[in-house]
Amino acid sequence: MLTKFELCISHSWKVKKEGEITFNNKLNVIVGPNGSGKSTILKAINECNNCIRKESQKTNYCLFDAEMNNPHATEKRFNNQTGNILKIRAMFSSHGEIMRTVLGNFKFNKGDCLLIDEPESGEDIEWVIKIRKALEAMCEQGCQVIVATHHPVFFKNANIIELENNYITKTLKLFKEKI
Repeated sequence: MLTKFELCISHSWKVKKEGEITFNNKLNVIVGPNGSGKSTILKAINECNNCIRKESQKTNYCLFDAEMNNPHATEKRFNNQTGNILKIRAMFSSHGEIMRTVLGNFKFNKGDCLLIDEPESGEDIEWVIKIRKALEAMCEQGCQVIVATHHPVFFKNANIIELENNYITKTLKLFKEKI
């Protein structure tokens, strides 16, 4: 599993946080305003050979990218019937539908790391809570999950990586004011 991550020069200028990022072996939540580098970190973890990864064991990474509304990973991971179904469904489904399909049908193995960019996109509050519970269950089965999000449902009992100081405090204050 990924324990520490350091961005290469190509990625570090796109992210507001400097230095090494530390992850735990369960649920990790990257938070920050738009443009702070949350998605950049996930993509770099998944595909950059120049960034430095420290792992406690050999780790398979699987990125679900909300911008593309499609699951992405190495060909080996999605070059099967389930992967092909997910790719085809993504062409005809909302982000919310494909997120539920990924969590309900794709089999992750102990030691895998699931990278998810904004899992709350296209979801009502009941489904956001269900997604959070599904991610917790995956963690209990031995998967590591790293989520880039703005949604407070993902904050509690997670390893929080703030890309802007006091981002969670500001976010919760704004939610409280609006409710």
